[in-house]
Amino acid sequence: MALNDLTPQLRTRLGRVERLVGIFLLTTGILMVGVFAYFIRHTAVERGWFLTKVPYYTYVGDATGLQVGTPVTMMGFNIGEVTLVDQMPMDAWYLTNNYNVFIGFKVRDPYEGYILTDSVVRVGAGDLLGARSLEVTRGRVGLPTVKMAKDQPLLMLSDAFRYEPSLTNRTYVPLERVKNGFWLSAEESFPIQQRLTEIANSVNAALPGILGLTNQVVSSLRNLDLLMLSLRDTLPKVEGLMADVRGTLKTVDPLLRTPGGIGNLLVPTNLNTQLTTTLSNLNPGTGPIGLTLSNLNLRMADVGMTLSNVNQQLQSNTNLLRDTSLVSSNVASLASTLETLFKRHWLFRSAYRTNAPESPKAPRRPTRTPKDSPSPAP
Repeated sequence: MALNDLTPQLRTRLGRVERLVGIFLLTTGILMVGVFAYFIRHTAVERGWFLTKVPYYTYVGDATGLQVGTPVTMMGFNIGEVTLVDQMPMDAWYLTNNYNVFIGFKVRDPYEGYILTDSVVRVGAGDLLGARSLEVTRGRVGLPTVKMAKDQPLLMLSDAFRYEPSLTNRTYVPLERVKNGFWLSAEESFPIQQRLTEIANSVNAALPGILGLTNQVVSSLRNLDLLMLSLRDTLPKVEGLMADVRGTLKTVDPLLRTPGGIGNLLVPTNLNTQLTTTLSNLNPGTGPIGLTLSNLNLRMADVGMTLSNVNQQLQSNTNLLRDTSLVSSNVASLASTLETLFKRHWLFRSAYRTNAPESPKAPRRPTRTPKDSPSPAP
């Protein structure tokens, strides 16, 4: 249907809708251009498109996990990215130093001011997927690698002295004359896949020993189980033997304490009498004993001091008292053992034999009764 066939009201409404659609499309286009411009600017700031970039490079032995675009960090900040990863020629110098791979990277302004001649590049594991990262350490005592002066081009330190230590003229040249940048030494660690492979190989090599040790542990546990079974059968017998020993000790103890026991065997009656007589004749008031006692009285001060020293030694050496107690207990055990041996020996057995008193003999009963006896003669 043609536009002229519409009523004025419909044509007015259709015109309004067209103007609204046009305004919407124009606004959408402006927003898209603005967002795209913001994205370009943000990307340029993040990647440093409008900033000065200073080239650096290093040598590593393995390029695993390193590629163009790998970020370069310093103290946790992203300061640049890798720009070139290339292999080195088969020259003797590179082979001797294990410099197999050339890594070139650029550092954005102003982080190049923190890089000195003593800075190093640490190449380490980045993630579990095999990627590696580059971290440049902050210099402390070295020379600045770049010089910036007002209204002058950027100057970079020549790294010829890194190749030839005999050179002492460390000059700064314009950045345009620098081919690869300044060389920084690298501290390289192996990729995580290589580390995992080495760990797996070590575990695989140690498995036979671990299995052998497991077998030994199993054998030891089996022997321990058998020993526990043997002890379970032996413990009742040991308990019975200990009960018999306790009963024997209870039987022997009265023999040691009663008169006429093993004490009389060790000290006979005649020796006991002689000892009693000798002790009764010892009169401490007169004779040589009195003189001896007087001399002893003069030495009592020294003896008292000696006893105090001995007391201190005994208090400090508690093991001596314990050993004395053990000796006493062993002597008592020896005495009981000797008494048991004497009681069992045929020579001393009679000394311990106790005979029951004989009962008085009953009058013998006549075998004939009075009526069976012959009558007396008249």
